[in-house]
Amino acid sequence: MAQLTENVTTWLESTVQSSDLHRHKIEVYPLDQRLADKTCGQALTYSLVSEQIQRQNTVKIQCPDQSGWQLFVSAKISQQVPAVAVSRQLAAGSYLSSDVLNSTETDLLQSRGALVSDIELVVGARTKKSLNVGQILRLNDLCLVCKGDVVTIVGLSNGLSVTTKATALQDGSLGDNVKVQNLQSKRVLTAQITAVKRVEIKL
Repeated sequence: MAQLTENVTTWLESTVQSSDLHRHKIEVYPLDQRLADKTCGQALTYSLVSEQIQRQNTVKIQCPDQSGWQLFVSAKISQQVPAVAVSRQLAAGSYLSSDVLNSTETDLLQSRGALVSDIELVVGARTKKSLNVGQILRLNDLCLVCKGDVVTIVGLSNGLSVTTKATALQDGSLGDNVKVQNLQSKRVLTAQITAVKRVEIKL
């Protein structure tokens, strides 16, 4: 049983390939050692009962002999991805600084919403709600541009860029489109958030 459990672990590791962004953590629940040993005249086959990899999985071990047998093994698979967590409790409206943020990893399959993976991306952002110690940051927890902020607005045209200042008229996070008002012309524009207190428009 111990050898079969080890074989399942090896098979899963070769089946679930890790990438630069996704590091898989595999935990196979050992087969009961009190079960009688199994023998098979042919090579054993291994397969997932479910077609898609989930957090909780069942692996079928099958002996293809004429009088073959099969066993089922449970395994937990988590996809670990880079994440950022807060190191102390923060109230809603708090500004984020690097000393209250930690780089960590989290289970992608358990995560909801776009995760923050880079501390530098959110330094200077403001929390939209209170956050607990160790809580994983998501973009929808923050406004990178908050209503009333003076932001840098970058106008892009044919490889050239022009910058000026504007007042944000809406809250938003990375990639959101928000309305801003040019401080000089007073013109209201819709721009895309690209960083903390920075938006872009196409000219």
